[in-house]
Amino acid sequence: MFTVYHSNQIELLKSLLVELIKLSPLENPFEAEQILVQSPGMSQWLKMELAKEFGVAANIDFPLPATFIWECFTHVLPDVPSRSAFNKEAMTWKLMDILPTLLDKPDFSALNRYLEGDEDHAKLFQLSEKIADIFDGYLVYRPEWIATWESGEAVSEIGEEHPWQPILWQALYDKTVSLGQSPYHRANLYEHFIDALAHTTPNLDELPKRLFVFGISSLPPRYMDALKALGEHIDVHLMFTNPCRYYWGEVRDRKYLAKLAARHRKHVEWKQDHSEVHGVSEQLKGDVDDNVIDELHTDVVGNSLLASMGKLGRDNMYLLSQLEAHEVEAFVDVDRDSILHQLQADILNLEEHQKDDELETSEHKQVVQLGDKSLSVHACHSPMREVEVLHDQLLAMFDADPNLKPRDIIVMVADINAYSPAIQAVFGNAPGERFIPYSISDRTAQEESPVLNAFMQLMLLPDSRFQASEMLELLEVPAIMARFGINEDQFERAKIWIEEIGVRWGLDEQTAGQFELPQLNQNTWLFGIQRMLLGYAMPESAGLFEGERTIAAYNEVQGMDAELAGKLAHYVDTLNQFQRQLNATQSAQDWHRIINDMLDAFFSVELEGEMALKSIRDTMSQLLEQLSDAGYQETLSHTVLQQYLHNKLSGTRVSQRFLAGQVNFCTLMPMRSIPFKLVCLLGMNDGAYPRSMPPEGFDLMNNRARPGDRSRRDDDRYLFLEALLSAQQSLYISYVGRSIQDNTEKVPSVLVSELLEYCHQNYCLEDDLSLGVDASGDKLLDSLIHVHPMVPFSPDAFSGEDKSYAKEWLPSVNRLGARSGAFEQPLDDYLTEMTAPYQLDLVELQRFWRLPVQYFFNRRLKVFFEPPMATMENDEPFTLGGLQSYKMRDELVDTLLQCRLNGEPEEPVLHRYMEQQRAKGLLPVGAFGELEFAANREQTDAMVNVLYPLTGKPLEDSEVRLELSVEGEPCELTGWLTQRYQSGLLRYRSGKIRAQDWLAAWIDHLCLAAMGQGSRTHLIGYDKKEGVVHWVISPLAGSIEDNASQAKMILQELVRLFYQGMNQPLAYFPKTALAGVQACINKAGEWVDDEEAAFKKMADAFNDGYLFPGEGSDRYIQRIWSSWDDDLGKAIRLNASLVLQAAVLATHDAEEG
Repeated sequence: MFTVYHSNQIELLKSLLVELIKLSPLENPFEAEQILVQSPGMSQWLKMELAKEFGVAANIDFPLPATFIWECFTHVLPDVPSRSAFNKEAMTWKLMDILPTLLDKPDFSALNRYLEGDEDHAKLFQLSEKIADIFDGYLVYRPEWIATWESGEAVSEIGEEHPWQPILWQALYDKTVSLGQSPYHRANLYEHFIDALAHTTPNLDELPKRLFVFGISSLPPRYMDALKALGEHIDVHLMFTNPCRYYWGEVRDRKYLAKLAARHRKHVEWKQDHSEVHGVSEQLKGDVDDNVIDELHTDVVGNSLLASMGKLGRDNMYLLSQLEAHEVEAFVDVDRDSILHQLQADILNLEEHQKDDELETSEHKQVVQLGDKSLSVHACHSPMREVEVLHDQLLAMFDADPNLKPRDIIVMVADINAYSPAIQAVFGNAPGERFIPYSISDRTAQEESPVLNAFMQLMLLPDSRFQASEMLELLEVPAIMARFGINEDQFERAKIWIEEIGVRWGLDEQTAGQFELPQLNQNTWLFGIQRMLLGYAMPESAGLFEGERTIAAYNEVQGMDAELAGKLAHYVDTLNQFQRQLNATQSAQDWHRIINDMLDAFFSVELEGEMALKSIRDTMSQLLEQLSDAGYQETLSHTVLQQYLHNKLSGTRVSQRFLAGQVNFCTLMPMRSIPFKLVCLLGMNDGAYPRSMPPEGFDLMNNRARPGDRSRRDDDRYLFLEALLSAQQSLYISYVGRSIQDNTEKVPSVLVSELLEYCHQNYCLEDDLSLGVDASGDKLLDSLIHVHPMVPFSPDAFSGEDKSYAKEWLPSVNRLGARSGAFEQPLDDYLTEMTAPYQLDLVELQRFWRLPVQYFFNRRLKVFFEPPMATMENDEPFTLGGLQSYKMRDELVDTLLQCRLNGEPEEPVLHRYMEQQRAKGLLPVGAFGELEFAANREQTDAMVNVLYPLTGKPLEDSEVRLELSVEGEPCELTGWLTQRYQSGLLRYRSGKIRAQDWLAAWIDHLCLAAMGQGSRTHLIGYDKKEGVVHWVISPLAGSIEDNASQAKMILQELVRLFYQGMNQPLAYFPKTALAGVQACINKAGEWVDDEEAAFKKMADAFNDGYLFPGEGSDRYIQRIWSSWDDDLGKAIRLNASLVLQAAVLATHDAEEG
């Protein structure tokens, strides 16, 4: 008997299934119950529920419908193979063989044009896959077309559209038969199967004693026919989750009815006008609209949500109604105690409360209680914020309902791969008191497994540019690092080496040739490896190695580090070896060998990784089997193999931890209508859901839709409806409702909009019955939609109804960037950590004044705030960056100055220097390098022209030993002063003179004066706008003794502030301090104390500008002073007056004398 059970609650269907098993247990205890389901998730849930009922759930099979029905074919019909010769894989490879032989036929002209120039058969493979997929759809949904084509006739409803398809199908059928394979396929088997069951008595021992079809939303018409025929011999119990107790197989939504009414209204009006013209008057009953309503019944909608979202179930209902089946209705009334249950009750009873003629009052609406949280919609700024808000909302729900457990919650998203990083970041890193157990299902194997992902990268080697970042990312995979014997510390060192030796892209010069670019060895992997190995053999100081190529040794590869260089060379050589092997057309057997060799060469894995390698090896074995079955003996190009492996491996889902007793994160997919107390939907964005999959242009089912046809958009609409109905207590919906760039509003998915519009028209809050329809609806939506702030540390996130639990953001919220109080109390006196007599190195004093707060963290606290990791460069340099240009100019200044001092010719030295830079990979290639070198040479010449006249009559270096006093204790300042000439002390840099350069020169200047050797100090730099800048710090005024005394006093203050800054961060920032000092110096070089002007200039220097960051963005400054205020400005100005002001006032332009 074929029995259909209808219920709006899947738990009741489960109870009916349990009772049927209890009332009539199978006679043979070894026979397995057969329960057809449509997803592993449903089978998992059903196993757990049956185990609760029976104590154990064993000897139960949960086959998928297609698998079960094919097994029935093999039991009822003779000579049916265990696997169809017309499966998609087999058809793909057969079509690959057949299509080229048919392209010369006129009917195949369109395909012939598409496949022109397809030398590697990549297009042929893609086309064959698409055609096989479409033919597979015909076998299930249009079997009569297949039968007509095989009989040599044309399908009337298709006409001459795509005439190549029947020819191609017949050729496919003939090839299958010629291979000695069974001509049976799903299209012809159904008719034979149904006919055999109707006219013969099958061997019932081969069939199951009964069959349950549980919770399947939709089945193809032929599947239902087969199950109905099977029901004549065994008990078939089809348990259908039906959202509505009334027949709704032809219910239509308001939009469709409006379009239909508009078309019919035009027809009625035309008909009336036409009859009057011809003298035949047709009297209308009432006006035109009344006639439209009377003829089409457009006033009867039923439920617009069910009509709009339920097409998939509606078609299934229609198909079930065409079968002669015994029907059992087991619907459960839904209490209207919340807005969620109101929605479910409306759908169950096929009703809604909207009245288009009552707009002034909301008396006809259903009432929603204030504070009802059963339905909520959350608008966020990004997927990350969606997950952060969800985490806070779940914590609030756990607090509000102690009976709510993680296992009672399901979170579904359109694409789990896109959201899993955010889920792991938020849920995985939550502290213990806020940790929520969670599991993520449905991630693809490529996303889940680093080994699979790395393998797919290796398959792309023939078309790869071998960019430095990509190859290092590949090497960083633990299984590959293990194979080449590289540990994490060595890998970090290797990254530094690769950056410093100038590797950018390309294995060697031949890689550039593949992309029709000049074949240059510079900046390739071979270039870098050769520099490393040469560095082990000889030091950089030995000069360039002149061989086949001119190479500069890399000095860092010494001693034990040479082993790492060898490992990197092995890695690059292995890449080169398999790049050449993969870049070929091979037989399937050769590809099988090459892929296995590559897996052995690159991967050394533990158990988890071994499973990934096994799946790759199994896929290659399956390929051999498929090609053999299809009789395909042609060679395969690398592109075809890569596409095949990508399709097979990327679609595999390896993380199936569904219903693991935790919060379940999963993809929205069919049959996730398992009941949960709380159902959450994330990523319900416009355009993202319902998901769209445009049909192929040559799919003949397009525009010929029938009930039961599958559509991705219809599937997603029904999934949304199922999610709404499966929520027992609450439905939580989230979407990106605001742009994270400019905060503009974004609309949610059309399904969310329809749901909100339905609530707007049908419900109102209990206090709003007297309001108009729109006013009450607006107030209801205000209570349902929650707009969250863009960042988790916004004050709004900790106020109002939706308060955050992330207390780590509270300091930022409460203090709004005020100075950290952690350093308001100084540390123990730094002097107590030193032994008398105290001694301070001059270099350390100057290093301190570069940025005192950084020196405090680095030297006193031993804390280093590392800068963000620089992005690995992947392109050969065509220009030099600012830092590279500075380094080159710095070296050129020293080189040229030395040449002039020694009387050497400059050009040979400069040529050798340029060759060294090129051999190190530091100079841009070709003419670009020459242009860059010339530009830097020009700036360097200008500086040397100023420096050289100052270097006459050099003086001996002076040792600094100055006795100073700090806090009443003696302190000796020690060091050396170099670059002394008759003209004075010389200090220069090949870039712009910075405040810290100025202060360092000032300290040297003071030391000379304090030793009674006072002279002028020349400070020379280069500004892009002004060219060479030559400043002079004048000697201190007065006698030598007075100068020495005055210099010691200033130095003593600098040293005192040094020790103060070692106890507590010192508010002195060079750029900001200099801006404040310069603001108070007029054009005549005189001091004019203008606090307002100083504060403005200092604030501008501290805060970020439109194009450039301010000095206050420094990571060390930010740790103490995260924002500008007047107190900070006063402290900086005070220290600047003690440190920098005298230096600036003592400095003048050299041209001024």
